[in-house]
Amino acid sequence: MLEQNVQDQPIYVEGSSNKSALVGVFLLLLIVVGYVFYTKGLAAEVSGMNADISSKNIQIEQSKAKVAEMTQAESELDLSSEVKKTELLKSVPSDVNQDQVIRDLIDMAKAHDIKLNSIGFGKGASSKEGVGSLRINASFEGNYSDLVSFLESLEQSARVLIVDSINVQLGKTDLLDSTRATFSLSMQAFYLKK
Repeated sequence: MLEQNVQDQPIYVEGSSNKSALVGVFLLLLIVVGYVFYTKGLAAEVSGMNADISSKNIQIEQSKAKVAEMTQAESELDLSSEVKKTELLKSVPSDVNQDQVIRDLIDMAKAHDIKLNSIGFGKGASSKEGVGSLRINASFEGNYSDLVSFLESLEQSARVLIVDSINVQLGKTDLLDSTRATFSLSMQAFYLKK
């Protein structure tokens, strides 16, 4: 009987109120708006990072091209040792270094018993890109044989010196009955432009 009474009685389920449904929709809407604003900021950051990455990739490619160019130049010049690199930098230094040219010419003149009378400098033109030319005009006095040995030492100089012209005037000295030569050299030395 009890079972029958329970079955006969209707069961009521209380429905949820409209307030809780409204709060749920509001929370869902708030989450969607927050997600949109958050992802919008992230999208701006991601596009900025992509632009930065692409610029870095361009720089990397340029650096790789320079390294490849330097490696090719090194293999062409056979710069496998530090000694060869140092010799190359001495032959065409990274600056004009007029002082060093003067010292070198004075030392060579003393070594071959030649008197350096005068020396003058001027900038010249070079046909190679990135390489400058230093024009040197110098006047010397000494024996003819000393002149020849002096010119040989110019050829063996650590710095590249190209003799463009030589003017020689021979004269006899009465004292020792020897031939003295006064000669003028027009030369070029090279350096790397910055």
